Order: sequence, then structure tokens, then C-alpha cells
Amino acid sequence: MIKLLTFGSIMRQNALKYKDKTAIVFQDTTRTYGELNARANRLANALSKRGFQKGDKVAVFMKNNAAHIDIIVGLSKIGVVIVPINYRLVGKEIDYIIRHSDSRGIILTAEYAEEISTLLPNLPQLDTILVVGETKHTQMRDYEQFLESADDSEPDVVVNETDPFYIGYTSGTTGKPKGAVISHRSRVITGMVAAYEYKIDESDVHLVGGPIYHAAPWIFLVMQLMVGGTLVIHESFQAEEVLADIEKYRITNTFLAPTMYTFLVNTKEEVRAKHDLTSIRVLISAGAPLATKTKQEILDFFSGADLHEFYGSTESAITLNIKPKDIRNKERSVGHPFPLVECLILDENKEPVQQGEIGELYFKAPYLLDEYYKNPEETAASFYNGYFTVGDMALTDEEDFYYIVDRKKDMLISGGVNIYPREIEEVLYTHPNILDVAVIGVPDPVWGESVKAIVVPRAGSILTEAEVITFCEGKIASYKKPKSVSFLSELPRNPSGKILKMELRNIFWKDQQMKI
Repeated sequence: MIKLLTFGSIMRQNALKYKDKTAIVFQDTTRTYGELNARANRLANALSKRGFQKGDKVAVFMKNNAAHIDIIVGLSKIGVVIVPINYRLVGKEIDYIIRHSDSRGIILTAEYAEEISTLLPNLPQLDTILVVGETKHTQMRDYEQFLESADDSEPDVVVNETDPFYIGYTSGTTGKPKGAVISHRSRVITGMVAAYEYKIDESDVHLVGGPIYHAAPWIFLVMQLMVGGTLVIHESFQAEEVLADIEKYRITNTFLAPTMYTFLVNTKEEVRAKHDLTSIRVLISAGAPLATKTKQEILDFFSGADLHEFYGSTESAITLNIKPKDIRNKERSVGHPFPLVECLILDENKEPVQQGEIGELYFKAPYLLDEYYKNPEETAASFYNGYFTVGDMALTDEEDFYYIVDRKKDMLISGGVNIYPREIEEVLYTHPNILDVAVIGVPDPVWGESVKAIVVPRAGSILTEAEVITFCEGKIASYKKPKSVSFLSELPRNPSGKILKMELRNIFWKDQQMKI
């Protein structure tokens, strides 16, 4: 018996409907929907023979590749919960997620075999370790041989829509990462509505340019496979390879983080001129705010494409989305609630704020996490009357467009006045010689905190502190202007593109008894 509102059941149907159609392209590998479904069934049946049951966890530690899709489809068919792990993590970080998630299996690529092998003596619960590629480690099994050990019949496992699909661990920018438990129902409905909102169907070709372990690329690959389109998967993001493959495979849509778009629009003119990019019709951005200047550069670069920017999270999928018709005239807005989403903006007393006032954003939707795994306290603290928050501050304008002002934790207080760094960053991004910028609060003996801008200059340019501060005059209130400026060659970011402001703050707050 198979419940239909699960990803595995949809892929079973698509294997019948689109049997000979290309589902995925990865480097020299091309697989049809029929081939993908058969490989996924082999993996599912092989794991079942090993004693894996619905609710067991399997970690995935690899860069993007074709096997990643086998795993997502195959595990979903038997209700085994996928635990994607950021392949940039090391040692104790990996150990924590494997332990915390109760993973009893892990699938990795050969390049990470040595890293994982050093952890195995302290992880006796890992009874199945599969490697994509060659490995000499005796505790690890070859992934392809493992698939060959089982047949490709449809698994006989009842998977319900409310069963967990995967556990997505948050970035952990302010402490230990939390495991967001995401159900099949949540991501299947997300995929359906995203296809409707972004006008994606079986004729589309989607470029997977971001890391699949991250929530956003996961959402969009699920979306494209659900409607019967094709995925072109990149192992990692390389701007020139993206441009080349847009032309080669006639890519029609993609999701990329803002930093990726920045790399694309800053490629050399002679590189851009080599490629026909006219097939692109839908571009989607999220993961960090898209600077107004960057939006314009993207629209100029891909002149025939529609650009969407959404606000969301691992826990909530897509919450707000601004459509192409509004993206030029609503600077810094993330639009209106995504279909099936309800939003509230509440003050500290959980009372609704007035239009134009800043408060904490809460929302409810069928896309939300079920819970934070083994963390009832954090789960309870994040919900209020059925509405969920990740602690972001927002406001609405007279047309009910939403604006994410900043993360609640990023807000700084100077002389008792709340200051939201994102507003200042937007101004600084318009400086022609500023490539990247982060604004934080630093200790101030008089005001408690003062505004500091940390700037990455564009290559070949020379900037001074005075020039940066003067640039803000007349553009924002004087109390919001940076009081100091530091320069770096690059800002620390996590793989989803979010600036790690905690790392920057620690430089200035490490000797302070109080950290505001």
C-alpha cells in the first residue's frame, strides 16, 4: 500500500509516465525516469534486506552528484529518513549531527572516506557505510555493488504523508545546529505550490547549482522532478560552467544564492559573450537578502528572464515571495505571503504591530517543520498559537508588501535606539567600489554599541574609512551611519550564502564581559 502524497509514490508514477525521458544529467551521467526509479528501488530494497525500517536515519555526506538523487528517491520509498550533512563540516561537527540524528547508516563519496573513517571508532551505531567511488576502507561498502545486491521491484512499505522525509540541520550560526524534521507532506506540497508559483512544468530544465544538502536546492530539485522535468546537476558552483551549461542544455530555470548571482554578473565580458543565455526564463534567489544593486545587475544580465526573490528557511520552506512585476519598484521587499501561508508581525507582547512598524515575523503554512528533533524546548519556543518564527524582524508597507528588516539577533541597540544593519548595508552596496559588506554592532563605552561596517572593496579599488562614512550622508539618518569601518578581502559565509556575523562580532566582543 502506498500513500500518494509522498515523494517516493510520485516518482513511481513519473517512472511510468516519463519512463524514457531524461530525469537527471550529471557530468557524463544521464538517467531517465525509468532508470532513476529502478536504481532507487534497488537501494531501498538493499537497505531493507539490511534491516532498515521506516523511521531509521541515514546520513548523506557528499557534494552534488547523480547518486544523491537515487538516495532521495530510494529512501523516501521505504520511509527511511535522510539526514543531509554539509560536506564542508569537519570532525566534531559531523560527529554531532550523526549522533544527534541517531543515524545508523551513512552514504558518502570517496573523497570523504578518510574524514569519516577517523570518526568511526566513536560511532558504533553506524552499521552501514556506503561509498560512491573507490575506497580501501574495510568498514565501507561500494555503493554500486550494494545496489546490485537487490532487485528493482517496488518496495512493499507503507509510507504515510505525515512520516518524516528528512531532517535538515540548520546552519548553526549561533550555536549547535538544530534538526528540523520535515514530513513528506510538507515538501510535496511545497513542490506543487512552487511549480504553480514559478510556472514550472515537464518541459522545463532546472540547473542545480547550490549544494543539495541545503534546503532551497532540495526544494527546487524535488519540484522539478515532481512535474517531470529535467535536472542538470553541478557538483559545485563555478560561474563559467553555469553559463556554458545554460547554453548546452537550454536551462530554463534555476535557484541560486545571492553570492552566486554576484559571481555570474561579474564574469568577464568576453566570457559572457560566448554563451547564449536566452533559454533562461525563471530565476529564483534566496538564502540571504538580494541587494538592490545586484537585482538590477541580474535583470540586465538575463534580460529575458523573470526574477523572483523569496524569504524562507530550513524550517519553513518558502514563506514570502516577490514576483517579477514588483521586483523593480519594491526595493528590498520580499513580496507577499507564498500561497497557503498566513503571516503575523508581533511586538514583544505578542500583539500585532501597526503598518510600517517593526516586529517579529510569525507564520503558519503546510510547509512547516514538525519539530526540532529531540529539542522540545526550542520547538515550543518557536511556536505561538500555531504560528512559527525563526526570529526575523519585519514590517509591511501601505500595499501590504513585506520587508525583512533584519534578524532579531542581528539588531543592535545604540543609545537605546534599535538599528537594523540590513538598511545600512543596502546603502553601502550602492557604492561602486564596494563588493560586499556586513554591518555589526561593536562595543562603545558611551552608547553601548556603535555601528561598524566591514567592507570588501572591489578588485583594484582603494577605499578609506572616511569615504565609506561620508557616502552614507543624506542616505540614512546620521545615527545609523557607521562610526567605524574595517576592510577585509572576503566575508565569512556559510555555504548557503549567509554572512557569519557571529564570527565578525567575536573579533570585537571577545574581551567584553557583556555581549549585547
